Amino acid sequence: MSHLGELRVRGRDASARLGVLQTAGRPLRTPAFFPVFNPNKPYVTPREMREDFGFGQLIANSYILCRNPHLKEEALEKGLHSMFDFDGVIMTDSGAYQLFKYGEVEVSNREIIEFQREIGADIGTIIDFPMSSKLSYPKAKEGTEITIRNAEEWAEMREEIQGTAWLGTVQGSVYEDLVESCGSRIASLGFDYFGAGSIKVALERYDYRAQVEYFLRVRRALPPNRPIHFWGIGHPATFAFFTALGADSFDSAAYAIFAVDGRYMTVGGTLRLQELEEFPCNCPICMGHTPKEVRALPEEERVRVMSKHNLYACAAEMRRVREAIRGGWLWELVQMRARYHPKLLEGLRRAFSSFKEELELREPFSKKSGIFYSGEETRLRPEVLRSKELLARVTEGERFFHSSLFGRVPIGLRYTYPFGQTHVPGEEETDEKPSDEELVRQILQYQFGSEASGSFARIRLARSRATGMPRDVYDGEVRVGMVRSHDGLFVPGLEGAKRLLRAIPPPGSRVVVKDERRELVARGGTVFSDFVSSSDPRIRPQQEVLVVDDGDSLLATGKSFLSSQEVGFFEHHPFVGIRHHVLSSAQGD
Repeated sequence: MSHLGELRVRGRDASARLGVLQTAGRPLRTPAFFPVFNPNKPYVTPREMREDFGFGQLIANSYILCRNPHLKEEALEKGLHSMFDFDGVIMTDSGAYQLFKYGEVEVSNREIIEFQREIGADIGTIIDFPMSSKLSYPKAKEGTEITIRNAEEWAEMREEIQGTAWLGTVQGSVYEDLVESCGSRIASLGFDYFGAGSIKVALERYDYRAQVEYFLRVRRALPPNRPIHFWGIGHPATFAFFTALGADSFDSAAYAIFAVDGRYMTVGGTLRLQELEEFPCNCPICMGHTPKEVRALPEEERVRVMSKHNLYACAAEMRRVREAIRGGWLWELVQMRARYHPKLLEGLRRAFSSFKEELELREPFSKKSGIFYSGEETRLRPEVLRSKELLARVTEGERFFHSSLFGRVPIGLRYTYPFGQTHVPGEEETDEKPSDEELVRQILQYQFGSEASGSFARIRLARSRATGMPRDVYDGEVRVGMVRSHDGLFVPGLEGAKRLLRAIPPPGSRVVVKDERRELVARGGTVFSDFVSSSDPRIRPQQEVLVVDDGDSLLATGKSFLSSQEVGFFEHHPFVGIRHHVLSSAQGD
């Protein structure tokens, strides 16, 4: 059995996921940054990483440990966690970077795999073949074949090395066919964790277009129920961007490497210590020192102080990224960060223009936060493109308001996400108000399809006394649902769901539950991924859905956690959280 369980998604925005993984009894919360700890250069200790910076995870190079007799003996005798005095998650690299830098390593793939297990790594890695963007096709193909052979060797050893979760990295450089073939083979071997190896040279030259294309091709080849680690991503300016594209974790020693070179990290770029008169940061390091004082320190202490600031910058940005996911404003953060470097903005535009279908598949249907226009690339955001397509389903009504982002929008969608929650500079909100009929029928069509407008015969709205905004929806005297306050979408009650089912042809908005799980769900049980026999392929995360049995009889209503394309990959993960169910839960006691 796999040591590392599948990712448990707790929240999401863009293609990012707030997740939890269980590794060797230690939870790993994603998205996560793994700072590199090199025991030969302990500028920041593992204990400090955890207690002062809040990192519950770090990465160490097992090849460095293996090649140093003293470190090797200590690691084998004590185990990594005791050796490092660190009770969080420890990932170990295999020496692949040394292979890239020096052309060879003095250890076999089998030996380094066994060593990682013996020293108690929570997450171990095989030796893959890192590549640059300048590598010729024949060399890249050879490196891809080496990576696959090493992955296959790991698969043959699987029974011998249980107790560690294992990560397999996809290689292929800038060559699409190599990335796809390597990704397909790596995915088939059943790794617990997957990796995308950042493309050297391209990364150093800020060629984010190449990084985007490579990473999203890798992600396309891999199952969505496992996390993806993006190797070597270490500058805080890029964390939001690559998290939004679907990276679940990163690692880097850049915080220390930059410190040695006198480079001071900020989310807006890198500054030179020699050129600073004031520190533009409120971390403990910057509040306790002036640049002049830091420059006057002995070299080792100066590097230690700078390393700490750089690590504070990384930790703060990862917290900000996670909070952006929770609040539904990750793309806003990405667009803000992209303004700091033209190459980053170029990479974002490439992602939006070349991979829009793939980004849309994971994009939540609704969010807590609206869309803030912050540049022309806003027009290419996945939720914007999807909403414009869904507008074609709205055939009811003859009144519209104009949006520079969405075009002509039916007046009944004035309060509905994303139209009513979009802010464009200089654009005034319309004064026109929709009638009850316009509002409900147009929301139903936008949300559930053109046929949904006939679900209710005599529509009546009850509005909030305080704000006048729509709340409860009635068909005659029967309450059929409500218009949710924060996004203006329709949340059906049981009666509303039954009438929607009669109007919407299958598979529209449906999640079909297997017969043996029928009663459990009808009594309010969560719909897990393995309960599902089929679902509407248009279902996205955070979407209102109708849960039915094989005979299309209503069992429940609820909100999706995953997209339909993800469900089949997860073994036992919540797919629909139930709001209303047709049988009393008390009857099952």
